[in-house]
Amino acid sequence: MRCLYYCRNLFLFFLWAIVDARWPSPFDVRIDHHKVETSHDLVINTARPQFSWKISVLDNLLQRNVQQIAYQIQLQSIKITQQDEKFEWDSERIISSQSIHIPYTGQYDLLPSKYYRFRVRVWIKNLEEPSEWTDWIQFRTPIFNLHEYVTKNADLLWIGSTKINMNELRKEFLIPNTSPIKSAIAYISGLGYYEFYLNGNKVDPSRKLDPGWTTYEKRTLIVSFDLSANITAGMNAVGVKLGNGWYSQEQQHGESKYGPPRLIFILTVTFENGGTMQVFSDQTWTGREGSIKHDSVYNGEICDSRNDRSNWSRVGFNDSLSAWIMPEPMPSPANISRNGLIVLQDMPPIRAGSDALHFEVITDSQQQGYLNSEDIGDIKGAKLTDGGTLKPIAMWDSDSGVKTFDLGQNTVGWCRIRFHGPSGFGVYMRHGEVLTQPVISTKQSARNIYTENLREATASDTYVLRGDPVYEIYEPTFTVHGFRYLSIFAPPNALTMDDVECPFVHSETTLKGHFSTSNPIVNQIQHNIQWGQLSNMMSLPTDCPQRNERRGWMGDAALSVDEALYNFDLIKFYRNFLDLIIDVQRDDGEVPDFVPGNSYPPDPNWGTALPTIAWQVYRHYNDVHTLEVYYNHVVAYVEYFHSVYKSTGLANFPVKYGDWVPPPPQPMTNTHLITSFAFLHDIYLLINMSQVLGKQEDTNTYTILYQKLAEEFHQVFFSTSSNFYADGMQAAQVLALALPGVVPTNVRAAVINQLVNDINQKGIHVTTGIVSTAQIYPILSDNGHHDLALELISSTTYPSYGYMFTNSYENATTIWELWNAPLTGPGMNSRNHIMYGSVGAWFYSHLAGIDVSSNMITIRPRMASETKKHLMLKLDCQLSTLYGLIHVSYTRDERGTMANSVLLHVTIPPNARARVIFEPLFIGGRCKILIEGRKIIWSSDVNKQNIEGFEIEKDSTTGLMTVHIGSGQYEFQALWQ
Repeated sequence: MRCLYYCRNLFLFFLWAIVDARWPSPFDVRIDHHKVETSHDLVINTARPQFSWKISVLDNLLQRNVQQIAYQIQLQSIKITQQDEKFEWDSERIISSQSIHIPYTGQYDLLPSKYYRFRVRVWIKNLEEPSEWTDWIQFRTPIFNLHEYVTKNADLLWIGSTKINMNELRKEFLIPNTSPIKSAIAYISGLGYYEFYLNGNKVDPSRKLDPGWTTYEKRTLIVSFDLSANITAGMNAVGVKLGNGWYSQEQQHGESKYGPPRLIFILTVTFENGGTMQVFSDQTWTGREGSIKHDSVYNGEICDSRNDRSNWSRVGFNDSLSAWIMPEPMPSPANISRNGLIVLQDMPPIRAGSDALHFEVITDSQQQGYLNSEDIGDIKGAKLTDGGTLKPIAMWDSDSGVKTFDLGQNTVGWCRIRFHGPSGFGVYMRHGEVLTQPVISTKQSARNIYTENLREATASDTYVLRGDPVYEIYEPTFTVHGFRYLSIFAPPNALTMDDVECPFVHSETTLKGHFSTSNPIVNQIQHNIQWGQLSNMMSLPTDCPQRNERRGWMGDAALSVDEALYNFDLIKFYRNFLDLIIDVQRDDGEVPDFVPGNSYPPDPNWGTALPTIAWQVYRHYNDVHTLEVYYNHVVAYVEYFHSVYKSTGLANFPVKYGDWVPPPPQPMTNTHLITSFAFLHDIYLLINMSQVLGKQEDTNTYTILYQKLAEEFHQVFFSTSSNFYADGMQAAQVLALALPGVVPTNVRAAVINQLVNDINQKGIHVTTGIVSTAQIYPILSDNGHHDLALELISSTTYPSYGYMFTNSYENATTIWELWNAPLTGPGMNSRNHIMYGSVGAWFYSHLAGIDVSSNMITIRPRMASETKKHLMLKLDCQLSTLYGLIHVSYTRDERGTMANSVLLHVTIPPNARARVIFEPLFIGGRCKILIEGRKIIWSSDVNKQNIEGFEIEKDSTTGLMTVHIGSGQYEFQALWQ
């Protein structure tokens, strides 16, 4: 039957070619890394953008080796009312297979404050006609030098008040009817946060907690909106709500001069006759204190809805109950004397609900390859595909009479709650991650939420009812909570679970990775990682979302970035974070431990975020431009620690945190070894960057330095009498092995044996902190102990990832900060920390075996040995790349294949090539036969090679079998003997 299927589709393909139908247009087009399909208002902040696209395939046809051989891009400026056939740029037919990062090469730069549109078509190998054109894709350019425009405009003011809590401002203005409106573009920033209303409607309703958090005196972000469809001739009204956000001394991390809130606003209306008019933030606006009496990131919101004014942002509004007064001119948050900048926010915003997460992969139970729902098992927590809004799964009255709701998932955001009661009735709400533990004497719990681990953060909201006759809904505006449980104290009405819903809030992104196996423990870990990663994306990567911290800790960001980029599309997000790091980089190259922040100097395993994130963005997106932008900053950072090293050597290399929070009662290994690892790691990354950028002199310089340090590392930390590093602990062996060229060949086996023996002596458990945990799984897989790595990840006893959700105290749906969270105090005990989520990268890179870091995709799933295959009998992984979807799925279940074999399905996207590597399924195993589509393509009996278009390599030393393939779908079966 399979042969008939292939033949039928091959016939259909040729029939399609004969009738000369056009190839479908490219899809998932991107410009300047912005995903066109999910961007409603494309603002391209560069005069020379880059373009990327994916090649379509024909529906219902099995196509292989689909390759682009040429492309054409046409770009033109446009008017809103009519299209102009003149092209600013027509690349014409360019002979090239390149489909990512295509540079704009027009004669002239794109102009600021203009509308453009472009379209793309491609030519496919063996077809004469080009593909269909994409639809025209419209974008606009902003004011390119926004900082200069703002700072040199004397009529434009930051406005607010030092006298009252002026958190609502409004202005009415007249648009003349002398000529049709061509465009209306607004620029706005409200610090710490703002919400923007026009003619009574909130602009971009799902957009929240804007603008992104920065070191405001160094970089203040402004957001642009296209209001052309919302502005009309005649009177219009604009309203802005302001919140404290991070521009507040209350959050402890703001500088003393932060606050009170302030607004800057620019509206430029352009008419068809060429005329313009502008509306600026100035003292013609009026402001008051609205219904939000106090707001705090940590401490929640106090809202008296009796002060709501329903029409406050509409034309003709008249308020006889409030004093609307003239705002004061306020100082700019950007410190010009410190080279502070006002720049356009060029990353996706924080959003609430379904608009926050898009999908490029099939998830959950929709399609699992060889997997079925029984294989996957029951996963605790909510699904990412549930629409971005959580509903309670249970509710109860605690022993103290407090109404408590369980969302079933540790999440981030707030809740919309439906109340009905008299005007002036106050309701108090608190949020927590876990419940109080049972009393020892009675073994019963009061089932109250536990809040001590929030430390000084109250995470509470207070709402005073208006007294609406039917019901009213309260939803906080300028705060955010990390929680699973919601307690409502003395509500005015009997609440049900239908009265509560809670949007998931995080930086907007696209899910690009999906990973499932027949191992339910691994599946739950993957669930917890994805929810934990999204929970800690709030315009920058944070450590935790619930307590009085929530900082951009760079150690956490460096450890999780590889995992994050496998799971989510985050190039703009991390480029923004790199900007925040270099904003506060000192002249000697030094950076702090967290940004925004001033915790100098960094621990080397925290400062490594600068080179590590830059490198990982390059690896995942093949984006050389990222390396070009940040290379000199990486050099300066490495040279800072090089200068420190000259006075300390590796033996006394500086330490602040080391291999943070190993599982008690385990001690931390030699801390100087831990920080020396980071120093060598960063130099090695710098060598790689210099090679990519063709900086041969730097390559030579840092290669010599690395070789010197590698020898010193071994001499200082290796014990020749014991044949292991430092004290023999797992972390010391792992970090030495993770550094190329450090462990000499003659002692490598001894070091690996020390690591393996220690893991076994500890009952197959780790003793590692966050730095070495990120390395231990790939080290084991790459050094002949993949079975042990699988046993480690499958463990459910303390300390392990599985213990987090199988213990008798609480069931985690995100990743804990501490291995022993339920058994330790509240001082530092988050239940939603992403730093241990680093293992998620190993899921993709080793368990699925996907490597996209070069032009040739590598698929090399690491396999358990035949006797341990029950640990991972089946696997299904999807990864959406800039070329398209990679799908890897295998089964070793003998109901679907036979003993000593693997059935492997692989999908390679169009315009890409791959090598598929098969590993022996047992020590000394040799491939007997290799089948694809039920055809033998290699056999040890006749040593067939390069048959049926397959290029096959056999490594007689390792037993590895490598098959080179083009794009398309393949099903291989490899049998071993």
